[in-house]
Amino acid sequence: MLRLFSYKMTHDTGFAPNPFWGELTLATCKPLIRRYKKKGDWIAGFTSIDLCGDQIGDERLVYLMKCENKVSIADYFLNPRYKNKIPDSNHSFRVYQVGDNVYRPIGSSGGFEQIPNENHDCGEMEEDLSGQFVLTSTEFVYFGSAAIVIPVKIRPSLPPGQHPDGYRTHDEEVARHFVEHVLAKGSGVLAAPHSWPADDLSWQEK
Repeated sequence: MLRLFSYKMTHDTGFAPNPFWGELTLATCKPLIRRYKKKGDWIAGFTSIDLCGDQIGDERLVYLMKCENKVSIADYFLNPRYKNKIPDSNHSFRVYQVGDNVYRPIGSSGGFEQIPNENHDCGEMEEDLSGQFVLTSTEFVYFGSAAIVIPVKIRPSLPPGQHPDGYRTHDEEVARHFVEHVLAKGSGVLAAPHSWPADDLSWQEK
């Protein structure tokens, strides 16, 4: 059974999701999606009025990911595989600055400390940590600021406003055609995020 969940994004900085270093990760924001979605689920992020002025009904697709793994927040930080996703605010390339790996485990207490970053402060720490997991995917397409229009016949169900748990498309045929249509467009990072310096090409990771 193909399960597809969609939501509308209010920010697109390369932080949530973070599509860089060959793996798209969702490590902050959307705690209910991170906690309850299953391996094999598809998650689609769309534009919104807040993000870029797209009106209800005109939202475009920013990214699509298949949830391949759910990693605990502690393991995410400690795994060398995700070292490049720890933000470095002093680095000259933005791709290093927008990392979403911002919660360092403290000893064996189960607590965390937040790595300094420009996207989330300690006021968002409780909500971020309540998600418990980081969703990871190597099977994804990220359109970013080049978000695409989806044909009406295969357009997933979208809530009029924000939906904390993702809005499920119950018509599996529509969901399947949507996924196939999007994957045919390419893979990986195809454009810079909406909020990205025009002269910084580090999003290409070449």
